[in-house]
Amino acid sequence: MARLRRHARTRRQPHPHRHRPSAVPAHPAPARTAAGGRWHGLVGTRAALGRIGRITLAFAAGHSVALVATALSRLEIPSWPVEAFIAASILVGAVHAIRPLFPDREAVVAGVFGLGHGMAFSFVLAEMHLATGQLVFSLLGFNLGIELVQLLLVCLALPSLLVIARMRVQPTLRVGGALLTGTAALGWLVDRLGAPNPLAQAADSAGAHTTLMLATLALAAVAAVGWTLATGRRALSERGDGVRLRPEPRPEAGPGSELSRNPREHAGHVLGDSRSAGG
Repeated sequence: MARLRRHARTRRQPHPHRHRPSAVPAHPAPARTAAGGRWHGLVGTRAALGRIGRITLAFAAGHSVALVATALSRLEIPSWPVEAFIAASILVGAVHAIRPLFPDREAVVAGVFGLGHGMAFSFVLAEMHLATGQLVFSLLGFNLGIELVQLLLVCLALPSLLVIARMRVQPTLRVGGALLTGTAALGWLVDRLGAPNPLAQAADSAGAHTTLMLATLALAAVAAVGWTLATGRRALSERGDGVRLRPEPRPEAGPGSELSRNPREHAGHVLGDSRSAGG
């Protein structure tokens, strides 16, 4: 408790790797539906994109509102409860990836999560001790940059999420990723509550490799787009091979038809008609 009181009196700059702006954890199964406390069937691509768009916009709105309000009002808020809230939000998102806690309400929850992330980034501006005029312009540029980074992360993660959602290995990857993320978030949460631990240190060390993470997401996105295009072409070719032109039915040879005649009689008849036409 003494340590918590010391944290409350001081506001340290938040750790840069614990609250990167991304609404991706809020929709861990964008192409899945929830029923009976489990993730089940698939939704269409258009519905999945709409769900992701709503969640991303809600997270951005909450993030921007909290950043602007906290920075302009110059609120003196200790950093540890904000960082603990962010760690708890990541932990909740990880649990939601395993078992749906708030199905069809992800946008609302993402907006609440965005408030904590916005407050954390306002501490960075507070450390600069800018005048009001400088703060406004810095705030606009800072917020725009954060939202662009969030949009980049969502665009890079989206193709892989949509492709993996339609694979049989999807439940294993989803649960494994959620367990890994939840373990890191739990270590962060315990650390911010005053108990440093190896889990938080390992997660911070892994989060420092930003370039490698972006490169991995970019390669996965390119592979997912290529796989989608290849499977689409294969489906179109198989659909085209299944179309066969029906042969025209041959006229039946009746008793009085020309096909029922002797071939020599038929040839002579045709020759006679041509001579009479030429005469």
